[in-house]
Order: sequence, then structure tokens, then C-alpha cells
Amino acid sequence: MDLTIPAELREFVDVVRRFRERELMPLEHEFLLAGRFTAQTRTDLELRARKQGLWALDVPEEFGGQGIGTLGACLVGEELFKHPAMFEFGGSPEPVLYAGTEEQRKRYLHPIIDGDLRCCYAFTEPSGGSDVAAVRMTATRDGDGWRLRGTKTFISYVERADFVIVFATVDRSLGARGVTCFLVDIGTPGFTVSKPIPTMGDDWDPNELVFEDCVVPDANRLGAVGDGWRLASEQLTHGRLKIAAFQLGIAQRCIDIATDWARQRTTWGRPIASRQAVQWMLADSVTELEAARLLVYRAAWMADEGLPIQNEAHMAKLYATEMAQRVTDRCLQILGGLGYTRELPVQSFYRQVRVWRIGHGTSEIQRWMIARNLLGQSARD
Repeated sequence: MDLTIPAELREFVDVVRRFRERELMPLEHEFLLAGRFTAQTRTDLELRARKQGLWALDVPEEFGGQGIGTLGACLVGEELFKHPAMFEFGGSPEPVLYAGTEEQRKRYLHPIIDGDLRCCYAFTEPSGGSDVAAVRMTATRDGDGWRLRGTKTFISYVERADFVIVFATVDRSLGARGVTCFLVDIGTPGFTVSKPIPTMGDDWDPNELVFEDCVVPDANRLGAVGDGWRLASEQLTHGRLKIAAFQLGIAQRCIDIATDWARQRTTWGRPIASRQAVQWMLADSVTELEAARLLVYRAAWMADEGLPIQNEAHMAKLYATEMAQRVTDRCLQILGGLGYTRELPVQSFYRQVRVWRIGHGTSEIQRWMIARNLLGQSARD
């Protein structure tokens, strides 16, 4: 195993870093005060990114993307998430769409890569989210199509989406084996989007989606009937590793800010950097960050080698998110009252990382899956 970052990826990350420094950082103070970017600001940033060639980065070359691979995608996410706005480059579809038919790719996949469409992913329901087999939303045959009934909640990015990737069950008694995936266009009769759900995080107000006798054609079924569990599992593995990479950038930025402050801030005539309590908080933080980085990079390297990474993604997501929670807390403590203000992004990061310990499977679910894999048990059963 070689964890040396290839020269071409290092050069590419430098391009991403310059974009963050020139395009995102000048907007940071405005973002911190408002707690969000406007939709127009995000659109403008995406347009500028596209002009600089920062588009469809992790899309395989066979589909018209740049094919930077899993490690490349993790490095990009790590660099971008040093800014609190959770900004990502466009043109990269949800990986589940690669499983579509040629017609579905033409209608949904390629337009995302080309920048003509956007989508969101809807799995979580009011009754639960981490248990893939416990989907309550139903899909019943209706002539040549399917009638969807149910509710999804905490769904991100639906306000900008053109269609939604939805999971429903054809038979609740089948558990995971009944879960099936559908593509539902925004505006389809019977499908409504609720008002945003206010949260403690900046610029993240998810929505509730309601499906009341929403009929979609069978051509909008993604994968085989009952294949949704497999598709969701692959999607979640990909998402968990990305989330883990985001935590690296968050933790690194907070450590950098706290380290600079520790050198400047004095108590009783000496910088607080000379105080053992502060030194140990910084030492623990940077050590945990490097451990998380190795977990993420190793999993990404394995993925690029074509090796299965489900368990590695569980471990990376678990450790990185909990690491970022500890690091942001320590760094805010070092900064004192200043860290609690909106003058600095640490308080925003502190609130943001809390949701990453929940999304794409809670920390408890990650531990459960790691243990089941160790013991040779199947979550599907």
C-alpha cells in the first residue's frame, strides 16, 4: 500500500486551494453573519468553478467527467470544507444513477454532468433513517407504473433539485428485500415539498417530502424490484467516505486558527501556547486528525484499487466525525469567548460537525455495522 499522494493530484489540490482562497474566503465573514449563502451566490460560485475546470471531477471519464478517483474526491472535499459553507463543485451525480438504464442515463445522469439538472437523495423517513430495511413508504403497481405513498424527511438540496431519488418498499413484509428505487421529477402530481425544517446548522434547512398517490412510470424505476437495498448500501458507502474527508478539512482549519491564536493570546505576560493545558489540547487534536486522515486515505486508496471498502468506510466515518467533534470543541475552548462569536468560523464548524455524526448512519450504527462485519453477521438478515 502506497499512501503517497500522486504529483498530479497534489497539483490539482493546489488549484482547488486557490479557488477556496480567492472565491470562498472573501465571502466567509458575510456567510458567518448571515448563516447562509443565497441560492444566487452558490450558482455564481459554481459557474466560476466550472470556468476553471472544476466540474464533474469524480465522474468516470467514460461518462464525460475528469475521473480523479476516490482519493482525489476525498482530497478535494477535505480542501473545500476548510470553509464553513459546505460548498461542493457541481457536475457530480449521486453514484446510484450509474446503475440506471441507457435511457435513464440520458434523461437524468448526463444532464447533471452537463450542468442542466440537479437532484437530491431521499431515504430518511419520520419513523427512522439508518435502518434501510425499515422503509415505510410504499410503491404499489398501478398499470404500467407505480403509485408512491409516504413521507421522507430531512432531505437536503430539494429546493434546487429537478428530480428526487426515492426509496420505497413494494412489500413491507420483505424487509430490505422489498426496497426499490425510483426517480421522481419535481412537479409530479401527488408529490409536494414542505417548508424548510430549521436546524442548528448554518445553511442547512432540509425539507419534508410528501407522496400522496404519486404515480410514476415503470421507466422511472432505478434497478430491479427489490434491488434498492443494494443500491442504497453502495450509495451510503460512498457518502460515508466523503463525509469522513470533509471532517479532515474542518478539523485542520480549526487547529490552524487555534494554533495561531495560542501564539498571540497572552495571560500573565506569556502566550497561552506556553501553557501545558493548551499544548495538550493541540497535541491531542493534531494526533487524532492524522489518525483520521490515514483511515480516510487508506479507504480511498482501496476503492481506487477496486477493493471493497464498506467496513473501511464505516470506520473512517465513525472516527473522523467524532474526531472533528472533539477537535472543534477543544479549539473553541482555546479561543475562549472569541471562538463563540461569529467573527470566526469555529462556532459554525462546531455546529456543523454535530450533524455529520447522524447523517449517513449514526455513530452507533457505524459501530454496530463494524461489529457485525467482524462477527460475520449480515445486517440485511
